[in-house]
Amino acid sequence: MNQRDGKSPRPGWPWLALSVVVSAAAGAGCPSRELPPPPADEPKHDTTPACGKVFNDPKIHGGSGCCFDQTAGLLKSSDIAAACALPAAGYVGQTHDGTACRLHFQKPGVDPAETFVMVSHPIVPPGAPAPTAPDPMLVWTWKKVPLRDALGYQAVATGREPGMLEHQTILWAGRGRRIVGLHVSKQLCDESQAKALLQTAIDNVP
Repeated sequence: MNQRDGKSPRPGWPWLALSVVVSAAAGAGCPSRELPPPPADEPKHDTTPACGKVFNDPKIHGGSGCCFDQTAGLLKSSDIAAACALPAAGYVGQTHDGTACRLHFQKPGVDPAETFVMVSHPIVPPGAPAPTAPDPMLVWTWKKVPLRDALGYQAVATGREPGMLEHQTILWAGRGRRIVGLHVSKQLCDESQAKALLQTAIDNVP
């Protein structure tokens, strides 16, 4: 009791003051309820293969993919389109086949898996003589074909693999230690066009 004025103190004021202080302190320590800004869009990764288009062939061991350096670029899709009078839009992609490189084109009514040009570039081992004809271990029959500054051969019989020449023109070229092999679908290019591609391929071997 207040001895000077004879009045009792108001019991509510100290608690009111304390609640104001506590509320202010609690409010100062609470994090903002505002939602964080949405994350910026992640940059999209370019999934285009380095070679532009890959032809998906489920028969390829390990899966289809761009041709390996050994044969990549020896023939371009534009080389084939120009030599065989094909529309550039008909090109559907490439895939490695072992170390060989296959380039596929679409033709109406034909499975593109059957319409391709395949180029190979075997490496001659150091110390081995420069080849002057296709591998004699391959029991095939060959005839010579003319090439500029290179030896050229065309398969005329495929030994234990009959039927191949019904669908493909098979060629070989050598220039010193640089050699290429070529398989060209007959539904894509005729023989003279295939020979023109052989010349292009051997000329492109570094």
